[in-house]
Amino acid sequence: MSDKNMQIWEKVEKTETRFTKKAKVNGQDITSLSGTAMVMKATELFGPVGIGWGWKIIDERFDEGHEIYIGEGDKRACIGREIGHTLKIALWFIQDGQRGEIEQYGCTRYQYKTSYGMTTDGEAPKKSLTDAIKKALSMLGFSADVFLGLFDDQTYVDQLKEEEALAMAEDKDAEMLRQKQERVDWLASAVETIGKAVTLHELKLLNVKYVREATRRNEPAFIARITRAFEERKAALEPSKENAA
Repeated sequence: MSDKNMQIWEKVEKTETRFTKKAKVNGQDITSLSGTAMVMKATELFGPVGIGWGWKIIDERFDEGHEIYIGEGDKRACIGREIGHTLKIALWFIQDGQRGEIEQYGCTRYQYKTSYGMTTDGEAPKKSLTDAIKKALSMLGFSADVFLGLFDDQTYVDQLKEEEALAMAEDKDAEMLRQKQERVDWLASAVETIGKAVTLHELKLLNVKYVREATRRNEPAFIARITRAFEERKAALEPSKENAA
Protein backbone atom coordinates (compact mmCIF):
# COMPACT_ATOMS: atom_id res chain seq x y z
CA MET A 1 0.00 0.00 0.00
CA SER A 2 1.45 3.37 -0.99
CA ASP A 3 2.28 6.02 1.58
CA LYS A 4 -0.06 8.37 -0.27
CA ASN A 5 -3.05 6.15 0.45
CA MET A 6 -2.34 6.34 4.18
CA GLN A 7 -1.24 9.96 4.48
CA ILE A 8 -4.45 11.13 6.15
CA TRP A 9 -4.83 8.01 8.30
CA GLU A 10 -1.31 8.19 9.72
CA LYS A 11 -1.75 11.85 10.69
CA VAL A 12 -4.98 11.36 12.63
CA GLU A 13 -5.04 7.74 13.87
CA LYS A 14 -3.83 8.52 17.41
CA THR A 15 -6.26 9.98 19.94
CA GLU A 16 -5.30 12.30 22.77
CA THR A 17 -6.27 10.53 25.99
CA ARG A 18 -7.65 13.72 27.55
CA PHE A 19 -10.43 13.69 24.95
CA THR A 20 -11.67 10.20 25.87
CA LYS A 21 -13.57 8.73 28.78
CA LYS A 22 -14.92 5.35 29.75
CA ALA A 23 -18.65 4.82 29.33
CA LYS A 24 -21.19 2.00 29.53
CA VAL A 25 -23.60 1.62 26.60
CA ASN A 26 -26.17 -1.19 26.53
CA GLY A 27 -24.21 -2.99 29.24
CA GLN A 28 -20.90 -2.77 27.36
CA ASP A 29 -17.84 -0.82 28.47
CA ILE A 30 -16.66 1.48 25.69
CA THR A 31 -14.26 4.37 25.13
CA SER A 32 -16.26 7.52 24.45
CA LEU A 33 -14.75 10.10 22.10
CA SER A 34 -15.23 13.86 22.24
CA GLY A 35 -16.98 14.95 19.04
CA THR A 36 -15.58 18.48 19.40
CA ALA A 37 -12.05 17.08 19.63
CA MET A 38 -12.53 15.18 16.36
CA VAL A 39 -13.87 18.35 14.69
CA MET A 40 -10.82 20.24 15.95
CA LYS A 41 -8.50 17.55 14.53
CA ALA A 42 -10.26 17.68 11.16
CA THR A 43 -9.99 21.49 11.17
CA GLU A 44 -6.24 21.25 11.84
CA LEU A 45 -5.85 18.99 8.81
CA PHE A 46 -8.37 20.33 6.27
CA GLY A 47 -9.06 23.89 7.39
CA PRO A 48 -12.15 25.63 8.82
CA VAL A 49 -15.53 23.93 8.59
CA GLY A 50 -17.34 25.14 5.49
CA ILE A 51 -14.10 25.91 3.65
CA GLY A 52 -11.81 22.91 3.89
CA TRP A 53 -14.41 20.38 4.96
CA GLY A 54 -18.01 20.10 6.10
CA TRP A 55 -21.20 18.08 5.77
CA LYS A 56 -24.71 18.13 4.35
CA ILE A 57 -27.74 16.43 5.87
CA ILE A 58 -29.31 14.26 3.19
CA ASP A 59 -31.89 12.35 5.25
CA GLU A 60 -33.50 12.59 8.68
CA ARG A 61 -36.27 10.56 10.23
CA PHE A 62 -37.83 9.19 13.43
CA ASP A 63 -38.25 5.41 13.53
CA GLU A 64 -40.71 3.59 15.75
CA GLY A 65 -39.36 0.69 17.76
CA HIS A 66 -41.02 -1.98 19.86
CA GLU A 67 -44.04 -1.35 22.06
CA ILE A 68 -43.52 -0.48 25.70
CA TYR A 69 -45.75 -2.07 28.33
CA ILE A 70 -46.34 -1.57 32.02
CA GLY A 71 -48.11 -3.81 34.48
CA GLU A 72 -48.71 -7.55 34.46
CA GLY A 73 -51.57 -9.84 33.47
CA ASP A 74 -54.94 -8.13 33.04
CA LYS A 75 -53.37 -4.83 34.10
CA ARG A 76 -50.73 -4.94 31.40
CA ALA A 77 -51.04 -1.90 29.14
CA CYS A 78 -49.14 -0.40 26.24
CA ILE A 79 -47.93 3.12 26.98
CA GLY A 80 -46.27 3.79 23.63
CA ARG A 81 -43.36 2.80 21.45
CA GLU A 82 -39.67 3.44 21.57
CA ILE A 83 -38.65 6.00 18.96
CA GLY A 84 -35.20 6.46 17.53
CA HIS A 85 -33.78 9.37 15.58
CA THR A 86 -31.72 8.62 12.45
CA LEU A 87 -29.77 11.13 10.40
CA LYS A 88 -27.71 10.61 7.25
CA ILE A 89 -25.00 13.04 6.16
CA ALA A 90 -22.58 13.46 3.31
CA LEU A 91 -19.29 14.64 4.78
CA TRP A 92 -16.95 16.32 2.29
CA PHE A 93 -13.32 17.39 2.49
CA ILE A 94 -10.59 18.83 0.27
CA GLN A 95 -7.26 17.01 0.06
CA ASP A 96 -4.50 17.95 -2.38
CA GLY A 97 -6.99 19.94 -4.44
CA GLN A 98 -9.40 17.03 -4.72
CA ARG A 99 -12.84 16.82 -3.14
CA GLY A 100 -13.78 13.69 -1.24
CA GLU A 101 -17.17 12.72 0.15
CA ILE A 102 -18.31 10.11 2.69
CA GLU A 103 -21.89 9.14 3.55
CA GLN A 104 -22.64 8.00 7.10
CA TYR A 105 -25.50 7.58 9.54
CA GLY A 106 -25.96 8.80 13.10
CA CYS A 107 -28.52 7.25 15.43
CA THR A 108 -29.85 8.29 18.84
CA ARG A 109 -32.65 7.12 21.12
CA TYR A 110 -35.37 9.79 21.16
CA GLN A 111 -38.26 8.33 23.15
CA TYR A 112 -37.72 5.38 25.47
CA LYS A 113 -38.51 3.92 28.86
CA THR A 114 -36.25 4.41 31.88
CA SER A 115 -36.50 3.17 35.44
CA TYR A 116 -38.44 6.37 36.16
CA GLY A 117 -40.87 6.00 33.25
CA MET A 118 -41.02 7.29 29.70
CA THR A 119 -38.62 10.03 28.64
CA THR A 120 -37.85 12.04 25.52
CA ASP A 121 -34.40 13.32 24.57
CA GLY A 122 -34.84 16.76 23.00
CA GLU A 123 -31.18 16.78 21.96
CA ALA A 124 -31.43 13.57 19.93
CA PRO A 125 -31.01 15.34 16.54
CA LYS A 126 -27.84 17.08 17.75
CA LYS A 127 -26.46 13.81 19.11
CA SER A 128 -27.26 11.99 15.87
CA LEU A 129 -25.38 14.64 13.88
CA THR A 130 -22.34 14.35 16.15
CA ASP A 131 -22.51 10.56 15.84
CA ALA A 132 -22.65 10.74 12.04
CA ILE A 133 -19.72 13.18 11.84
CA LYS A 134 -17.58 11.02 14.12
CA LYS A 135 -18.38 7.87 12.13
CA ALA A 136 -17.64 9.61 8.82
CA LEU A 137 -14.31 10.94 10.06
CA SER A 138 -13.42 7.48 11.38
CA MET A 139 -13.58 6.22 7.78
CA LEU A 140 -10.59 8.49 7.09
CA GLY A 141 -8.70 7.13 10.10
CA PHE A 142 -9.57 9.75 12.72
CA SER A 143 -9.15 8.15 16.18
CA ALA A 144 -8.53 4.78 14.54
CA ASP A 145 -6.82 3.56 17.71
CA VAL A 146 -10.12 3.82 19.58
CA PHE A 147 -12.19 2.17 16.84
CA LEU A 148 -9.61 -0.62 16.49
CA GLY A 149 -9.96 -1.37 20.21
CA LEU A 150 -6.44 -0.31 21.17
CA PHE A 151 -7.80 1.75 24.07
CA ASP A 152 -8.89 -1.53 25.66
CA ASP A 153 -5.18 -2.24 26.16
CA GLN A 154 -3.99 -0.27 29.20
CA THR A 155 -0.39 -0.60 28.05
CA TYR A 156 -1.21 1.29 24.87
CA VAL A 157 -3.03 4.01 26.82
CA ASP A 158 -0.15 4.37 29.28
CA GLN A 159 2.33 4.69 26.43
CA LEU A 160 0.15 7.38 24.84
CA LYS A 161 0.03 9.30 28.11
CA GLU A 162 3.80 9.17 28.39
CA GLU A 163 4.18 10.41 24.81
CA GLU A 164 1.72 13.23 25.50
CA ALA A 165 3.47 14.24 28.72
CA LEU A 166 6.79 14.30 26.89
CA ALA A 167 5.38 16.34 24.00
CA MET A 168 3.87 18.92 26.36
CA ALA A 169 6.87 19.17 28.70
CA GLU A 170 8.94 22.35 28.57
CA ASP A 171 12.00 20.39 29.70
CA LYS A 172 11.85 17.16 27.70
CA ASP A 173 15.05 15.73 29.19
CA ALA A 174 13.65 16.22 32.69
CA GLU A 175 10.37 14.54 31.70
CA MET A 176 12.24 11.56 30.23
CA LEU A 177 14.21 11.21 33.47
CA ARG A 178 11.00 11.47 35.49
CA GLN A 179 9.33 8.70 33.50
CA LYS A 180 12.43 6.51 33.79
CA GLN A 181 12.61 7.08 37.55
CA GLU A 182 8.90 6.26 37.88
CA ARG A 183 9.51 2.87 36.25
CA VAL A 184 12.56 2.20 38.43
CA ASP A 185 10.63 3.12 41.59
CA TRP A 186 7.81 0.78 40.62
CA LEU A 187 10.24 -2.12 40.18
CA ALA A 188 11.96 -1.37 43.49
CA SER A 189 8.60 -1.35 45.26
CA ALA A 190 7.58 -4.65 43.64
CA VAL A 191 10.85 -6.35 44.63
CA GLU A 192 10.60 -5.00 48.20
CA THR A 193 7.01 -6.20 48.58
CA ILE A 194 7.89 -9.67 47.27
CA GLY A 195 10.76 -9.81 49.73
CA LYS A 196 8.35 -9.23 52.63
CA ALA A 197 5.93 -12.06 51.75
CA VAL A 198 5.32 -14.22 54.84
CA THR A 199 3.76 -17.29 53.22
CA LEU A 200 4.29 -19.18 49.97
CA HIS A 201 0.67 -18.53 49.01
CA GLU A 202 1.07 -14.78 49.43
CA LEU A 203 4.36 -14.92 47.53
CA LYS A 204 2.81 -16.69 44.55
CA LEU A 205 -0.05 -14.18 44.39
CA LEU A 206 2.38 -11.26 44.46
CA ASN A 207 4.53 -12.84 41.77
CA VAL A 208 1.55 -13.29 39.43
CA LYS A 209 0.42 -9.73 40.10
CA TYR A 210 3.77 -8.08 39.39
CA VAL A 211 4.72 -10.26 36.43
CA ARG A 212 1.35 -9.45 34.84
CA GLU A 213 1.92 -5.73 35.44
CA ALA A 214 5.48 -5.85 34.07
CA THR A 215 4.17 -7.68 31.01
CA ARG A 216 1.52 -4.99 30.56
CA ARG A 217 4.26 -2.37 30.81
CA ASN A 218 6.29 -4.27 28.20
CA GLU A 219 9.31 -4.48 30.52
CA PRO A 220 11.03 -7.88 29.99
CA ALA A 221 13.99 -6.87 32.17
CA PHE A 222 11.56 -6.16 35.02
CA ILE A 223 10.02 -9.61 34.63
CA ALA A 224 13.46 -11.19 35.01
CA ARG A 225 14.18 -9.15 38.16
CA ILE A 226 10.79 -9.96 39.69
CA THR A 227 11.28 -13.66 38.94
CA ARG A 228 14.68 -13.58 40.65
CA ALA A 229 13.17 -11.88 43.71
CA PHE A 230 10.43 -14.52 43.76
CA GLU A 231 12.91 -17.40 43.66
CA GLU A 232 15.03 -15.84 46.42
CA ARG A 233 12.05 -15.35 48.73
CA LYS A 234 10.70 -18.79 47.90
CA ALA A 235 13.98 -20.38 48.91
CA ALA A 236 13.89 -18.48 52.20
CA LEU A 237 10.31 -19.51 52.98
CA GLU A 238 10.53 -23.18 52.00
CA PRO A 239 11.81 -25.50 54.74
CA SER A 240 15.30 -26.80 53.97
CA LYS A 241 15.78 -30.47 53.21
CA GLU A 242 17.85 -30.89 56.38
CA ASN A 243 15.10 -29.43 58.59
CA ALA A 244 12.49 -31.47 56.79
CA ALA A 245 14.47 -34.63 57.53
